[in-house]
Amino acid sequence: AADKVRLQLKWQHAFQFAGYYAAQEQGYYRAAGLAVEIVPATPGEDPRQQVVQGKAEFGVGATDLLLLREQGAPVVVLAAIFQHSPQAFMVLRKQGLQSIHDLAGRKVMVEPDSAELLAYLRHEGVATDKVTLLPHTFDVQDLLAGRVDAMSVYAIDEPFLAGKAGRDYLLYSPRAAGIDFYSDNLFTTEAMVAGKPRLVERFLTAS
Repeated sequence: AADKVRLQLKWQHAFQFAGYYAAQEQGYYRAAGLAVEIVPATPGEDPRQQVVQGKAEFGVGATDLLLLREQGAPVVVLAAIFQHSPQAFMVLRKQGLQSIHDLAGRKVMVEPDSAELLAYLRHEGVATDKVTLLPHTFDVQDLLAGRVDAMSVYAIDEPFLAGKAGRDYLLYSPRAAGIDFYSDNLFTTEAMVAGKPRLVERFLTAS
């Protein structure tokens, strides 16, 4: 029988996870003796903790995993999928937000693992206590409808949806300030690596 494992995504189902969908649809997991359930993120929950708490065997996380590890969480990064983080702030062009500094005093949706975006604000002198940070709903409609002024996005995902809706947008990327992190890191726990090393290797290779 195939070994059942869960992969916890850091976002809703989206193009950024195409490699895992392909591994599943094209039979790579099946050939490795794995039955993989790909689990989308739930608004209000921290996807990383799903893995730490044993509710998923593998997860997709950002560079925040380093901070989590430093705090004592037994997380282990297996692979860096994106060499450059596609994470950015997106605003609508007509909102009068002409630079990253204009986010001060505004409502901004930010997902849990957004270290590079928070570092970007700090680098640009925008104090986070001057920004109203809101939990992410994973819904670009909140920005398009004006319920928030900005939101953290992936440059390969939400801008496409905004453009499809006929809206002009601006992206503010941490890379503009020289902040360049890996992203979408595949990770697991120390317990998985120590207790089921062959399973971990099979999942990593198939992915």
